[in-house]
Amino acid sequence: MQRFLFSGAVALSLLAFYNPAPQSHHFLMHSRAGCILQDTVPVKICLEQTTINDMPVLFITDTAATNEAMAGVFGKDYGELMQFVQRHQLQAMKFVAFYRTTHQPWLIDVAVEVNQMPAELNGRIQSRVQKGGKVMIAHIWGPYNQVGKAYLEIQKWLKENNQKAREAPFEVYVNDPSAVKDPSKIQTDVYQPIE
Repeated sequence: MQRFLFSGAVALSLLAFYNPAPQSHHFLMHSRAGCILQDTVPVKICLEQTTINDMPVLFITDTAATNEAMAGVFGKDYGELMQFVQRHQLQAMKFVAFYRTTHQPWLIDVAVEVNQMPAELNGRIQSRVQKGGKVMIAHIWGPYNQVGKAYLEIQKWLKENNQKAREAPFEVYVNDPSAVKDPSKIQTDVYQPIE
């Protein structure tokens, strides 16, 4: 099976070009809880259909020239966003990424959900409200280079349940990979807004 090489998942639009070939040693098993466990890599995916509220976000639009450059871009931009959040006494709620392109160079809105919009913005920091509503969330526990599997599960669910995407998906980074020693415990949530 071809492996995803990018950090985070930019897979939704790549699905048209990616068709994984099954191999006997690398298969997915369905559990009773509606989760998917991988037998050779410690990856687990659980799907949840729910409704979310509008999300006020601060973001920086940036470019990562290559997959390998993404970590540096995210580190720099989240650092700048968090300095702004602290300076304006805001509360960071979620760390988010909105991918605007489906290929290198990656155009990304590196974002943080905040408890309220600040009175003013400066520098590269912009704001918007991510519209709430019905979403399918694929919770994935495992290394970032495996997050593309969550996008595949969402696409499969949409097709099997005759559902339509309302807009592009986005990623929420639930825990800090520098604080999580076991890569199988890194949690990323892929939110797919649905009609």
